[in-house]
Amino acid sequence: MIIVLKPNVSDENIKKIENIIISKGVQPHVSKGEIQTIIGMVGDTTKIDPKIIEVEPEVEKVMKVSEPYKLANRAFHPDDTVVDVAGVKIGGENLALIAGPCSVESEEQVIEIAKAAKKAGA
Repeated sequence: MIIVLKPNVSDENIKKIENIIISKGVQPHVSKGEIQTIIGMVGDTTKIDPKIIEVEPEVEKVMKVSEPYKLANRAFHPDDTVVDVAGVKIGGENLALIAGPCSVESEEQVIEIAKAAKKAGA
């Protein structure tokens, strides 16, 4: 289940919704965007009536999600994921080219390919 809060909800009101979720025996997973906050419920939500949460004034809508991978789902996490690795941004609109074998056969193979990739400018 995913809860979409109204724009610019205060941290205090987000905590209030989180406490309601915890009281139902599931864990909240908060994703704060620039304008809107989305809270995913992680756990068995089959016995939770969405109307209990929909009546809260901070809530814009509640959506049942029956598909897998809720935490990676664009409905729950609409923003691109960008990871910073040693000052290099990977993800979103940042292009990352990764050199190497598709599988590891041996340590020697990995070292040889790493040296070749480095020599080529990777």
